[in-house]
Amino acid sequence: MEVYRLEAACKDYLWGGEKLKSEYHITYSGTALAEAWMLSCHKDGESRILPAEAPSIDPSPAEGKERLSLFLERHPEALGTIAGQFAFFPILIKLIDAKLPLSVQVHPDDEYALKYEGQLGKTEMWIILEREEGAFLYLGFKEDYSKEEIQKAIQENYLTDLLKKIPVEKGDVFLIEAGTVHAIGAGILLAEVQENSNLTYRVYDYGRKDKYGKERELHIEKALKVLHTGRLAKMPARFTSENIGNCASSEGMKKQEKPRLSYIERLGSCKYFTVERLKTASEEVYRRKVNEDSFLFAMLVDGKAELSWQESPESQNPIHSIKAEKGNGFFIPAGRGELFFSGEGEWILSFLEL
Repeated sequence: MEVYRLEAACKDYLWGGEKLKSEYHITYSGTALAEAWMLSCHKDGESRILPAEAPSIDPSPAEGKERLSLFLERHPEALGTIAGQFAFFPILIKLIDAKLPLSVQVHPDDEYALKYEGQLGKTEMWIILEREEGAFLYLGFKEDYSKEEIQKAIQENYLTDLLKKIPVEKGDVFLIEAGTVHAIGAGILLAEVQENSNLTYRVYDYGRKDKYGKERELHIEKALKVLHTGRLAKMPARFTSENIGNCASSEGMKKQEKPRLSYIERLGSCKYFTVERLKTASEEVYRRKVNEDSFLFAMLVDGKAELSWQESPESQNPIHSIKAEKGNGFFIPAGRGELFFSGEGEWILSFLEL
């Protein structure tokens, strides 16, 4: 099987901006674009496989482009052996452009969601790609509160006063467990890697109205049943561009007189996904083998690069290649063999791991 570039499913929520179209090469005919579902087999928005000759921005309609879920039904081996533990495609990956703040919300865990909603809950990871001066997010509570105190704050519109406000920088990473109250603030563009779920309980929405003039639905009763009321005992995983450094090369951690220009780092992992960040320099080629255990999704989030691979795992030289621009995402089937990442860019790599 080849390497497949995917077309995103687009969402035009009222808080979206214009950067995903203008800077991340996402095809969309509307104006504001809030989310691009880059890797998705979810019924609410599926990725599609683009033809090999498709331009970076493909204006052609979705008809004739195979849905990723149908491709995987025909080629289940493309998922890899680890995926056998799931009855569903486990990952959903998005690019999110928050021109305005998102609602304060919470996601239930799997046990609650499967019992009462018939679908998965949601643990997610945020990787900050861009931010405006002063941008922040809300993550968890400042102190331990009772549900009665939280409910009163919701009813009297001061819930955000109870939340932990965290300024963000480009490169920050947050792993957010189900049950944690959170909100993305205005002026943030991020990548989100999450469980394959679209289940959100909206707690507070600043009294905003949708395009039909109606306030969006809140889910306060459900949210109060699933949210963690206590202060976070520790911050979730968070790494900044200041402390990353040249943490690992493509050959692993080594003591060197001169740091390598390219490096890869582990951002986080859970049952449903493992995420790494790869930075490549024009002076080097990063080699990565994709074995039979898992597919790999590679998303270029900065720079320009090239992705090359061998015709077969037994071949000695890379003979196929795709040029990648910011915002392009590629599905690499399990067992594809060795890949070659070249050019100057930053990639988010997602896969399954036992």
